[in-house]
Amino acid sequence: MKALLRKLLTFEADGPGGVDREHVLRVATAILLVEVSRADFAVEPAERERLRRLLADRFALGEGELEALLDEAESEADRLVSLQHVTRQLNEHCSQGDKVRVIEMMWEVVYADGVKDHYEEHLIRQVAELL
Repeated sequence: MKALLRKLLTFEADGPGGVDREHVLRVATAILLVEVSRADFAVEPAERERLRRLLADRFALGEGELEALLDEAESEADRLVSLQHVTRQLNEHCSQGDKVRVIEMMWEVVYADGVKDHYEEHLIRQVAELL
């Protein structure tokens, strides 16, 4: 369990000189989705359910994997001082298409409750600019 948490926190390399691109994408995406769900200071059940469904569908995660990813993403989001670390990981290890999909997923979480808050929009625009 400690190894899994350490890997999630540090975006651990996958073998000599390599990076597990899929792992980086999963963790960074989950962190950003958690952040956008919290941006308006109220995590609505519809947003939470949409976030879970997006991650499970996009990354073909089972319930246990999804829970572990969400637990770690929420923990990391609690400690975030800046989004630059997360967006830097995406910029270094993911394709432009992956980054566009992350932004699309963020918008899907925002609209899950039918209301777009200006804090949510601001966060997405900030992330999009960093990517």
